[in-house]
Amino acid sequence: MAASGNPVEDFCQEATCSICLDYFKDPVTIVECGHNYCRACLAQSWGPLEQEASCPQCRAKAQPQQLIPNWLLANFMKLTKKLSLHGKEGLCQKHKEPLKLFCKEDQSPICMVCNLAKEHKDHDVVPAEEAAQEFKEKLHENLQFLKSVEEHILDNKDKIKKETQNLLMRTRTEREQMIAGFRELHQFLKEQEKRLLIQLQEVEKEIERERE
Repeated sequence: MAASGNPVEDFCQEATCSICLDYFKDPVTIVECGHNYCRACLAQSWGPLEQEASCPQCRAKAQPQQLIPNWLLANFMKLTKKLSLHGKEGLCQKHKEPLKLFCKEDQSPICMVCNLAKEHKDHDVVPAEEAAQEFKEKLHENLQFLKSVEEHILDNKDKIKKETQNLLMRTRTEREQMIAGFRELHQFLKEQEKRLLIQLQEVEKEIERERE
């Protein structure tokens, strides 16, 4: 997919199938061009004429028997479900305190009480805002890297079968690190924003009461 200039939007597009326009389900990669689709969407698009299959996006010839399961995108969907289980309004499920810190070892937001616990004693913990900035910068760098990989694939179709496996292994490692941190932190910041807005509303009400 073409980059929009917005790293967050581009990141979300990476997890969307261009056929059903929804998040990937059982995603697979076409070896010849590197594009990803839901396995069921691709099978439905091709129909029974598998010998004449081509990529729905770039029309490159494809071999249905050589589709590669994209475990990275599958894990991304699992991560999305995991994020939905986090506490409401950015509060720690265990201590009911605001999640103001981010543990790099566990790749998850934690509260001040968690930071004092023995399980985080020797961990690298930074403020949530600092971690957010780091992940945003890493996200942008990885999107640029993935774009260059896609251009390289399209410019070297004759070598694609030999190079795809190495490129996929490299991009999987980069994306897993990016996804594990950024998506969770992005959700956490949205919850923090909601919680702070509620607090501001309470302050405004208190000021009105005092003025009356």
